[in-house]
Amino acid sequence: MIRRFTLLLVAVVAVAFGVTSGAASAQRGPDRIDLVSQTTFVSEAEVSIAVRLPNLQPGRHMQIRVFRPINEPERILDTITNPPTENPEIANFVIEDLSEIAVGSGDLFMITLPDDEVGEMLRRSPGAIPVRIDLTDEDQAIHDTLVTFVIAEDTTLSARIDLGFVADAQSPLARRADSIELDPADAVDRVADAVNNAPAPVLISFAPETLTALADPTTDGGQLALDRIRRLLDGHLIPLSPWVSIDEEAWRLTGDPERLIQLFAQGREVTEKLLGRTPMPIARIDADTTADTVAFLRSVGLTGGVVEPSQIDDVALTQADRRPIEVLDANGITVPVLVVDRAFEASLIGEDPELIAQHRFTELMFEAKTVSTDRGILLDLSTVDRVPLVLLIDLFETTDRLGLTSVDDLLARPPARDDTGSVLRVELLATPPSSTDLAASDLRLRLAEAVLDSYAAMLAPAEGLLAPLRDILTAAMSDELDADSRRIFADVIFDVVADVTAQVELIESSRITLASQTAALPVAIHNGANLAMNVTVKTTSEKLRFPDGEELQITLEPGLNEFEIPIEAVTSGDARMFITVTSPDGHLDLTDGSVNVRSTAISGLGLTVSLVSLAVLLTWWLRTILRVRRSRRAATVSSTPSADDGNPAVSVNEESTS
Repeated sequence: MIRRFTLLLVAVVAVAFGVTSGAASAQRGPDRIDLVSQTTFVSEAEVSIAVRLPNLQPGRHMQIRVFRPINEPERILDTITNPPTENPEIANFVIEDLSEIAVGSGDLFMITLPDDEVGEMLRRSPGAIPVRIDLTDEDQAIHDTLVTFVIAEDTTLSARIDLGFVADAQSPLARRADSIELDPADAVDRVADAVNNAPAPVLISFAPETLTALADPTTDGGQLALDRIRRLLDGHLIPLSPWVSIDEEAWRLTGDPERLIQLFAQGREVTEKLLGRTPMPIARIDADTTADTVAFLRSVGLTGGVVEPSQIDDVALTQADRRPIEVLDANGITVPVLVVDRAFEASLIGEDPELIAQHRFTELMFEAKTVSTDRGILLDLSTVDRVPLVLLIDLFETTDRLGLTSVDDLLARPPARDDTGSVLRVELLATPPSSTDLAASDLRLRLAEAVLDSYAAMLAPAEGLLAPLRDILTAAMSDELDADSRRIFADVIFDVVADVTAQVELIESSRITLASQTAALPVAIHNGANLAMNVTVKTTSEKLRFPDGEELQITLEPGLNEFEIPIEAVTSGDARMFITVTSPDGHLDLTDGSVNVRSTAISGLGLTVSLVSLAVLLTWWLRTILRVRRSRRAATVSSTPSADDGNPAVSVNEESTS
């Protein structure tokens, strides 16, 4: 049965400008019903519902129907999407002649349900009581429908559902190849947008590299911005993060985990130094993260994470039911993660934020009654519609079943369980790495790093000159850069080192004559750079020896540097000494040259060789003389011409022969 009342008996009408929220007061065209406010819980007072009818047209009526309570969250959602059409059990009445009192924009209607007629029925049974309001015309055609709920609450205990929050306040990469490009005001605004009016502690994502850029003396207004960011982040959570935003999975695949470990260590160090805060061991995990990378993240201190719904399979997501999920790493060890509830965020989008807030509040109230353990809903303040969220949080203050908390508290709650009651353990669903060209970039960056390490050994302890170069090298790993950009960053290192080392010159002298076997050979090296450099001077020669060794560690001051190298001549005559100047580790060749040396002194070995040669010569001479003399003393036979009688001309002593 439909009961008809005059408007003055059941509705108080007020012409209100600027009374409603910004979203509700927006002009959305005629024949609409917007919820402004309402009684949330049934009590001893009358139930009132304030609605707004923008641009109300003549001849419109309003029908209000109140249905029996429901308790199941699924039925509540179904009632919202499919307004009930059956006969109402509690109330059914019509407000006529709306146009006689309110025509135009900005009209607010306060509908009060008669307590003497329906109040007792509203209080009879606990549950969510659907109230359907239709805007109709004289032909009973429905132009718009609004469904809301008033709650008859019971006093039995229930679990609790809390909202937790994350937000993204990252600025673009500030460190460029040849400068720092950062707007300090923009960096502050990003953090302010993330935390302003935040209802609870928020896990704020940002790159510590931004802090380094703000602290750089060349950044105008950087220190002031850094102070403001420090104040804005007070009371909020800072996640574990590398110094610059990177694709951990892609860089891990290059086989250089030490570089990643250093990057996370640098991020922690900068955060502690510039913010005076220790990061939480919680991180937002990239979509391409595999079990191997989860293991790596654990090695740098990760104890909890935040993931997107696409990283968890649908079955596990349903079983989790807004509880932490244990994610497996490559070693079978688990890390709890929370899933950003994108579906809940989507449910907050709509044209009537007040009505949306009432719907979500009612759903959560009765969901809390159906679960056995506390639940958590993680929302991203960077993407969620703040207007209905604020209205929803205002409603939270009316009950102790719903509340707000921090991400670390949600992670500490009992984990999700599967259908068998066992703890739910899953591997993340990983997309292919977004960066597929890092192998070549990694090789070039490794070479640049080796060059920079050699350069650092030359300049130590001049760390102030090296810090900007190390920042450039580290910034080259940013996921904002492509392969060509990384090459440009690495080339900066090569160019700087080449420019400095090219200013070291060995001054070659004319031929040096040595009058003794040992001497100190003068050497001159010019350092054209405006800084001192530690170098190694290496000497080699085939005919010279170096009593103090072939390497000499010296410091080249700016300008001309003269020093002596002790040498020892192996032989007399001409010799060439080759000189090479390198970095202390020998990896960088700075300059080289040679020195010609003539030795007029006879060395000990030369003297020995000469004496031996002389002895051999004298012996040969002596033996030759003796041999000649023996030849002269030997018997000689003289041959003379024969006599006519044919007897030899030899005189023979006969007596001696008898």
